[in-house]
Amino acid sequence: MEIKTKRLILRPIVPEDFDALMEIMNGRRVREVWGHAFAPEDVTQWIEKRRKGCAENGMDYLLAVNRETGEPVGQAGLLKEEMDGKPVWGIGWILGEKHQGKGYATESANALIEYAFTVMGLPEICCDIRPENEKSQAVAARLGMEKCGQFVKIYRGMEMPHDIFRLKRENWK
Repeated sequence: MEIKTKRLILRPIVPEDFDALMEIMNGRRVREVWGHAFAPEDVTQWIEKRRKGCAENGMDYLLAVNRETGEPVGQAGLLKEEMDGKPVWGIGWILGEKHQGKGYATESANALIEYAFTVMGLPEICCDIRPENEKSQAVAARLGMEKCGQFVKIYRGMEMPHDIFRLKRENWK
């Protein structure tokens, strides 16, 4: 499966993407948001989790590749997950440090939202964003998502507050 945008191709992550994902996941802002650096074994587990998600749910994080250069710019995807104890389809994006601020998150997320609503027939999409992650909160606002709650996610034994954003299909576009 591939999803194409004006500048990107979103495609399933494969083991050969390891080096690109090591760089993406260890960018300064990604480390700040996630609260740690990603060791090689973390990235290997990440790849396996993404592949398992695609196999089991038909979708997960996809690698976002620049159509013109073939360079990976980040990842974006639709994820079956839990937010504040409720099962949801979430949307997420993680960009490489040098590709942030160029509109790739909004571009890839817009394509994924269209896929979620028109192909998957989902009634809504959610995302959870750390309160201090102002850039991702701005992307959620550009997508038309509205803040609808908060919860604390336990990740690697750390309590991490998250804001929940939602976009209902009837409010899309």
